[in-house]
Amino acid sequence: MTELTSLILLSCYELTVIGKFICIIWRMFFDNSLSTVLTTLETVHEKLIRLNVDGLKKIKNINWISISIIIVNIMVILITTTIWMIMHKHILQIKNVVTIVVLNTCQCFCFCEYILLISYMKWMIYIINEQIPERKSCLSTFRDMYLEVIECLHQVNRSIYGVPAIVGFIGANVAEIILTIYGRLLFPRDHVNYNHLVISFMALLMRTVNIIVLYTIGDATEKEVNRMSLVLHRRSLIEKNPRIKRQIKFFLLRRLHEHFHFELYGMCHVNISQLFSLSNKAVGYLVIQVLFKLNK
Repeated sequence: MTELTSLILLSCYELTVIGKFICIIWRMFFDNSLSTVLTTLETVHEKLIRLNVDGLKKIKNINWISISIIIVNIMVILITTTIWMIMHKHILQIKNVVTIVVLNTCQCFCFCEYILLISYMKWMIYIINEQIPERKSCLSTFRDMYLEVIECLHQVNRSIYGVPAIVGFIGANVAEIILTIYGRLLFPRDHVNYNHLVISFMALLMRTVNIIVLYTIGDATEKEVNRMSLVLHRRSLIEKNPRIKRQIKFFLLRRLHEHFHFELYGMCHVNISQLFSLSNKAVGYLVIQVLFKLNK
């Protein structure tokens, strides 16, 4: 059991390091694909502006909230990293310090960029869903914009940010949470003092918030995308044009067979129920380890 525990903790430590490297390398390889997605989203946004739809000004509030979250996240990373380096300055070299700062900053940047991008696409889908029952413009126009945004969302989750989100955003954060709780809070070593506990608590809080934000926004985006079926059904009830009614029926049939799931790389489902499942597994492992330690 002791060997298994050591293997799991070592794997968690390796995952925290590998996840940060993957976030940097993967982001560099798919930079052109991300530029294409951003260009498509910009085109859809310009179409919404030309159609003079309601709710476009609300994006300013979303941007300020997102920017505030990003600033707080970066400040926490810089503060915890700086304090940790000051406490270990007698054993750290310059190259190690630079490596730690670069890895932590790049991982934070990639995570914030991903959250902003998903939030932006979710907001676009929300605007489109709100405009369809209003009958202010052609239904096919909003349908085409909706399909373009969904295709961009699939590209972001499948290839551009699929692996970094699984390994860097979920795996590395969960691994660091387990390491922090087990090695610094539940069973701290003799040299761990009050400053170590403060840093550990800040890191634990930040990683937990990142996981909750990721799964919450994934669940909200999934629900907003699938709300299109309800919106189309409401439009069909008030629509009198037979041609548009046929378009709605065909699109509803297509939506029925293409129920959207917020998945990373096509294999990791991200929603609230999966968050509870992940939490139960992590808590269960920690409980087993605590019981094992107490019975030694």
